[in-house]
Formats: sequence, C-alpha cells, structure tokens
Amino acid sequence: MKSARAIPLLAPALLAGLLLLGQSAPAEAQDRAANVLEKNDADGDGRIARDEWKLNKSQFDAMDLDKDGYLSLDELRARFASGKGPASQATPSAAGTIASMMPGQVGRVALDEETFCGIGRFLKTCPAKSPFQRGLVETGLRPRFPEGLRCRDIDEQYAIDYTGNRGGVESYHGGIDMPAPFGTPILAAAAGTVITKTVGEYSWRGVEIIIRHAPEDTGLPVWIYTQYSHFDAMPAVAVGERVKMGQNLGPTGNSGQGKTPGVQSNKRRPAIHFAVWYSTRPQYVIASNQLKVIPVDGWWMDPNALYRGNPPFDTATLKALPEAEKKVPIPVMLKDGTTVPAGTKVIWPYACEKE
Repeated sequence: MKSARAIPLLAPALLAGLLLLGQSAPAEAQDRAANVLEKNDADGDGRIARDEWKLNKSQFDAMDLDKDGYLSLDELRARFASGKGPASQATPSAAGTIASMMPGQVGRVALDEETFCGIGRFLKTCPAKSPFQRGLVETGLRPRFPEGLRCRDIDEQYAIDYTGNRGGVESYHGGIDMPAPFGTPILAAAAGTVITKTVGEYSWRGVEIIIRHAPEDTGLPVWIYTQYSHFDAMPAVAVGERVKMGQNLGPTGNSGQGKTPGVQSNKRRPAIHFAVWYSTRPQYVIASNQLKVIPVDGWWMDPNALYRGNPPFDTATLKALPEAEKKVPIPVMLKDGTTVPAGTKVIWPYACEKE
C-alpha cells in the first residue's frame, strides 16, 4: 500500500514555487539526482527511505531537509544544485533554492522541532502529544450565525479525538468539518495568496488548497493560513494566485483516503475540512515531500476563533473563557455577494441564504 502523501500539481506556478527545475537547478543536477533516486529507491515509491540509502547514513540525514525520514527528488536536486554530491557533509539550505520563489517561504532550518512536529504531524519520531504544545486543544467555541439566515453548521468540531478513525493511532481533528451537497461552492474566507494546491489522493484530506493571508487581508494582527480540503474536483485557482474574499475556490466533495477526485461513490459524506494556523511572523515552510505548510513560530487556531475579530487566539485562553463568550458571531456572505456585517474582511467558507 502506498504511504500517505500529497501529490503536487505540475502547474507553472507550482513548479516555480516548489520544484527545483529550470533555472533553479542545472540540467546536470537534475540528471544526477534522478539517477541517485533510481538506484536507491528499492520499493519504487518515488522517494528514498533511510533504510534504502546505500551510502553513509549521516549523508542521508544531511540531505533530508524536512526530516521526514525520506529523500525526495527535490531534496536530491537541491543537494546537487548546490555543487555538493552525497559525499559532502555540508547541509544545503532549502532557503537558498526555494525561499526566493514564493514570498515568505523559507527553508526547514527556520523551524524548531516543537513547531515542526506540532503542526507538521507527520514524523514517526514526533511525540503523539506534540500538536497539543502548538494549540491543537479543544476550546468549546461554537458559531453563532446572523438572525434570519440559514448557514451551514459544523458537524465535527475542532480538536476532537479521531483516534478511533485512524486505526488506533492517536490523532485529533485539526480543523472543523461542515457537510454540504456535492458541488456546493467553497469560498475563500479572506483575501490572500494560494500557496499550495494538492491532489492528496493518499491523504485523509484529499484535494486541497492552502491560502496565506497577510494582516492587511484580514484586519488581524497576525499572519493567517487557511486550509480547504475534500474538493470534488481540482480547484481552478493556481498556486501564487491572489484570491478575493468570497471567491469560489471549487466544488465541495469527499475526496481523500485514496479516493479519486470526481468519484462520488464512497462512504464519506461530502463536506469541507477547514483548518487555520497563525503566526506573528510572515515566514513559512513547505515540507516538500507532503506539501505541508508550517508557519515559522506557528500555532493551531480553532477556526471559530478566526471570526472573533481580535486576539487572544491561543487555545488555552479561549478554552478558559466563560461559556457565554464561547458563542462566536460569524460574519458571512450571502449568495448574492453581500456580506453581514457589511465591510467584513473574513467570512464563513460557505454562503448563507435568507430563511
């Protein structure tokens, strides 16, 4: 069985932002990297596991930039493009090959282990409880929609225990789920820039995009990252594209867990998985093997907290709020494009309609 991984779309903007091709790496480096991959990839999954590596293990560790236990073709290209082959002990910097491609994007070296494990959540060596240290804790916040409107509510809340759904592997829900019929437009919660777009056919989340929002996009004093998952078809927006608040990103579906986008004959109900991270710093890392976005000094945010309008956003403080303050007034967009309230910079990711 193939391991869980997101598969990047080879759109021009994504190539510019994520892959070390063209002017980012000489053709010779590409050829050498591909040759090394072919010789060491014993199981044919397109990457090299540590136990497949035939040379010194310390060389493997130096090239494994995102520290996920595998060497991707991108990491090998970065190594050869730097002028250092596997025999060299110097560790190349991903920032030097990728950071200039997308505003704010930096290399793995910018992340401390707590943030990498707590938000990345994909290293076997990461403690199961590490996401708790970065805010993946249930808060009890719930949405309160405007009077007289019918809006799509949450059926699976933030940070609930998913261990029973993951074969006994300890896991917690990193977002909120809102069911909607197949094809229902998923809306951008705020203006921002698309920074990843993935097929994710072997991930739980399926087809997804992630948008980065500057403070001026949201009116909030932090950098926000919003994740939209389970699309029924590939979103038309491109990596690097600026989107407007309320822009239709694509159709609701139930993709993920090896299901094929566009195929509706599986058991999961159609819904959006909506997740949010934040940081006071503008830098972020894209872990190249799985295209996971990890903000530098980043934290998980209960998506309901995005609509509170002001800090605090940390889950410990939100969890301690009086129950009367845990109903969050939600700004929304109607199907005709008007917003409630007028002038809001953030909205619920589904349009509401009048009762």
